Amino acid sequence: MTIGDYLLLPLILLALMMYPLLRKGISLLEIFVNKYVHTNPKTETAKESTTQTLLNLKLLAYERIILFIERMKPDSLIPRTLLSNISGREYHRLLANEIRQEYEYNLSQQLYLSENAWNVVTDFKNNIITLINTAAADSDPEKPAGELAKKILEQYIASDIKADQIIRIIKNDIMQ
Repeated sequence: MTIGDYLLLPLILLALMMYPLLRKGISLLEIFVNKYVHTNPKTETAKESTTQTLLNLKLLAYERIILFIERMKPDSLIPRTLLSNISGREYHRLLANEIRQEYEYNLSQQLYLSENAWNVVTDFKNNIITLINTAAADSDPEKPAGELAKKILEQYIASDIKADQIIRIIKNDIMQ
């Protein structure tokens, strides 16, 4: 036997004895790394931050939709848009355009609302447009805008379109 053989034999024995310890060390290191990745405060903070941001966006969307409903109620819409020097026909167009613009401005909110909430909002908008169209059809288009406004308010009061009920549905939807 040569001197290399004498050194090789203890190295092989040492490696064989160290192998289980080395495997255990690697296993513990793997567990530590996995635990660190899953409980990393930075990762959890980022997740919490993302969740909080999404919740804030959702609440802002519901807030925006409630404002939209309030603005579309005829008793809010008419005082804001009524011009005394235009005809009923022109006022009818102005109201339809105002509702369309407000609705288009809020279209992106449906991303954060539930499907039920968005359907309620769309139905409300369609019912208000139908009410305005019905009132316009029942009045003389050449009369002043004030006459059409009065007719719209009368029909709104007599209708079963209640913005407060719509808002209550939206608020209940937020809590779910």
